Amino acid sequence: GDSRTKNEFNVVNVVYAAMTTPITYYNDKGSDVVFRDEVPLPPSKKGPSDKTPPKPPLQGPPPNTEDLFAKAMDQALSEGKGWKEGEREKFMATIGDDDHLPAIFCSNEDELSRAPDAEAFSGLLMEGETPTSMMLSFKGKGNDSIALGQQNKAKNIQYYRDAVNHYSLAIGWSEKVECRDDGDEEAGKDDVTKDDDKARSFGRSELEKVQSVLYSNRSMAHTFLKNWGYVIDDASLATSLDSKNVKAWYRLAKAREARREWSLCLEACEGGLGADKENKPLKKLAAKVSSDATKERERLQKKEKERVKRQGEVKKVWKWASQKGVKLGRVPLVATLADDDDEDDLEDKRWNHHQPNSGAMPEIKDGGNYAFPAMFLYPGHGQSDFVSRMEGGEMVALRLAEMFPEEGNDVPWDYDDSYKCSELAVYFEVYPMGEEAVHPAQVRMIDGMAGCMRFFENSRALKGGDGQQAMEKAKKEERAQLVKYRKAWAEQRGKHAPAPVSDVVRVHPAATLDKVLTDSRFIVPNFLVTFLIFPESHPSHAAFVKERRVLGLIEP
Repeated sequence: GDSRTKNEFNVVNVVYAAMTTPITYYNDKGSDVVFRDEVPLPPSKKGPSDKTPPKPPLQGPPPNTEDLFAKAMDQALSEGKGWKEGEREKFMATIGDDDHLPAIFCSNEDELSRAPDAEAFSGLLMEGETPTSMMLSFKGKGNDSIALGQQNKAKNIQYYRDAVNHYSLAIGWSEKVECRDDGDEEAGKDDVTKDDDKARSFGRSELEKVQSVLYSNRSMAHTFLKNWGYVIDDASLATSLDSKNVKAWYRLAKAREARREWSLCLEACEGGLGADKENKPLKKLAAKVSSDATKERERLQKKEKERVKRQGEVKKVWKWASQKGVKLGRVPLVATLADDDDEDDLEDKRWNHHQPNSGAMPEIKDGGNYAFPAMFLYPGHGQSDFVSRMEGGEMVALRLAEMFPEEGNDVPWDYDDSYKCSELAVYFEVYPMGEEAVHPAQVRMIDGMAGCMRFFENSRALKGGDGQQAMEKAKKEERAQLVKYRKAWAEQRGKHAPAPVSDVVRVHPAATLDKVLTDSRFIVPNFLVTFLIFPESHPSHAAFVKERRVLGLIEP
């Protein structure tokens, strides 16, 4: 490990030696007193040996433990084994960081890989070993666990979990193996006769084949656990390292079959048969899924045509908005970085994702006519209305008159009839633009046409429109975006800084949608025009205006 972590262990060793050295002295009565868990042996029945001289009596009080500790520390520091300048402060700063836990507190491989003292702990583990011997040792342990699992009549899956862990450690050590040149044949010949794993060496191509076997074996362990996603990941890595690894191709094909991915299953079979044309299990599986794969490919081709058509519509909207000066925005489509409901970051649960995504797209027609989907929010009552199509030349007042006529409405939550079209205040929120910091939960400008298309496709996929696989892919992309947004916010404002309260602009009910969209302060979030509606004299309106700045009024 680095010098700091080595120094920590050296200091601990010196202090430990000083603190655990047995000390015996005589008390005032002349009897032996033993400290630090040193238990004296019972006297021999044969009596004392004539060859053993008696202990000389020692006088004085027992040594001071604190003095021993202080002397040990002074000795260590005098030998240069303590903290260097600034090292202690740097290390203490990392202790409270969840991304850099000390190795002793790590609970999994990922945390250990980020631990500041990981190398020192690894050094203790492999003392007297080499990466090659550690790799082969864990590979053997993984094989043993698989064998035990297959022999176990009780079908205890823990054996296969152990196998996954052993193969994972073997893979980790394989990445630390130093390879000799592939052309160094003499070194390779010498290694063939060596039984000592510590002395073995590998050429790059040889090591890749070993790594392919390790990934393939781990995919086998995951197969017993029915972790099909992990089977696919590991088997794919195995085949990329060694395209002739037929077992890896077969395991990949079986995982695709289990997930009913027929065309991908057939592709895996074809890959394996390319390495071994006469492989019976692969030929049998290929024949089994051939018909389903053909139907799936036809279905995928149809979906691809639909996707291309959707992208054409998104491009059309983006070009129209760019020419007209309409700003399109988005919010993160995910609120957390994990599927676990017990995620520690409770702030995610408090995020005010009040900008829904309907999945509807604006309609852009020839001649300059257009229509947008719209959302009317009523924060005072926690309610909303969705309008699928609002024309560009349409006044806001017309929609309000439909929903809240003067003579009264039949809305069940408006118990005191406070919502009347002539007595409503209409606002829209103003969001950051340009280089201004944006909280991860806030609306931000969409970055270019490609970002616009990706956002629409991901929003559709997360609604389940394109299947589970597309949903997982979209979720992964959106979480990567969320990490990026969080990092930028933490750098500019601080990790736990709350989202600022948005400014607002008031909209005159007689103003048209076109007037609102072309206002320089307005951003359309998620392709969905969003208004906030309050009864003029309602307490919620007074509270809303009190905590926000009203930047102006859009006139008709």
